[in-house]
Amino acid sequence: MKSRWKHHLQLFAVCWIWGLAFVGVKVLLDEVSYITLNLLRFLLAGMVFLPFLLPRWRVRPRLSVGEWTLVFLAGVSAVYGYHLALTYGETTIPAGTAGLIANTTPIFAALFARFILGESLGPLKVSGTAAAMGGVAVITLMGGDASLGAGRVQGILLVLVAAAAWAVYTVLLKPLVDEHDPLFITAYAIFLGTLALLPLALACGDCAGEVASLSGAGWGWLVFLSLGCTVIGYLLYSEGLEGLGASQAAFYIYLIAPISLFWGWIWLGERVNAGLFIGTALILAGLVAVGMEERKAAVGSG
Repeated sequence: MKSRWKHHLQLFAVCWIWGLAFVGVKVLLDEVSYITLNLLRFLLAGMVFLPFLLPRWRVRPRLSVGEWTLVFLAGVSAVYGYHLALTYGETTIPAGTAGLIANTTPIFAALFARFILGESLGPLKVSGTAAAMGGVAVITLMGGDASLGAGRVQGILLVLVAAAAWAVYTVLLKPLVDEHDPLFITAYAIFLGTLALLPLALACGDCAGEVASLSGAGWGWLVFLSLGCTVIGYLLYSEGLEGLGASQAAFYIYLIAPISLFWGWIWLGERVNAGLFIGTALILAGLVAVGMEERKAAVGSG
């Protein structure tokens, strides 16, 4: 029983860490471009991963060419598709709003499974998808403290792209983490995604100048995003997932959306109005509906 409580606490901590990440991104965007932010974040994350990997290097997964291709595509989906789109989106919308919309990933995963893998899309998934997208529409029209404009619509669309890209990342890596050590597979994807980001970072902007002018608080947020979110968050989530199983772990993931809204309100003073509450309720209802159908399918197949 004590062990299970430990896993519950691990997952609960992950929710608060990952929810705060959207605030960290918003704060850092005042000092550096979204490209520099991501380059620094993943370079630091790669260095932090090394102490965990080197002692186990002799038992590292030996991947085939096809598996390396999947890892590379997953890394590009994560770094370019998710993180670049998310951080660019946060230049025009509040951190809490970005956190709410980014956590619609299970909706896109269900849609991809239907149209790419041919899996069934039952009534709960259909209604859940409709509810979550309705929640996004409510947030677009009524949420936040800015009037509806092209910048806000663009930001929300970019965060939706990020949510879809994370679903792609998850689908690409799932067969690999089922067969190989997830720590190595995740690290490989981060390394390759960061490598793919380097040409863009060198071609766009003055990364060196932005790094030189970064404040102490900015470095603190970068360390939090790299060490706290990417490394510690992953390790805590992996342990909690292994200890409690996917169904119970999914409940905690649903909490990230309202927690990101809470952090944006507390830390940045972002406005919380009725539109955000209604949109949040619809998104959470949609995620729960999709999760319920997936659990039913898992029990049925078991």
